[in-house]
Amino acid sequence: MENSAVHSQRSLSSISTLNQPLDSYSIAGSTSNPPELVNRGLLLWNQTRQQWFGNKKPQNKTQVREPTISWNATYESLLGSNKPFSRPIPLAEMVDFLVDVWEQEGLYD
Repeated sequence: MENSAVHSQRSLSSISTLNQPLDSYSIAGSTSNPPELVNRGLLLWNQTRQQWFGNKKPQNKTQVREPTISWNATYESLLGSNKPFSRPIPLAEMVDFLVDVWEQEGLYD
């Protein structure tokens, strides 16, 4: 419970620093240069996101794996019974399988 109170107080202090009086549309810069819009919501979002994730870099989760459905599987062998599959079949793989079957049977154009 103390942790959530500290987190709430930290969030409130972050928000209060961003709730300073705004000149029309929060314009920063000198009068000689064109004004630049400061997106305070985006700044707060990025700050909060940084707290959530720290300095972790996104990991590429793309993995090459063997197809779950055998290349010689038939519609009847896969869907002819009500037994569950031995392991989960990715949706994209099942859709590809069904489209191939439907194309062979002339049901998919």
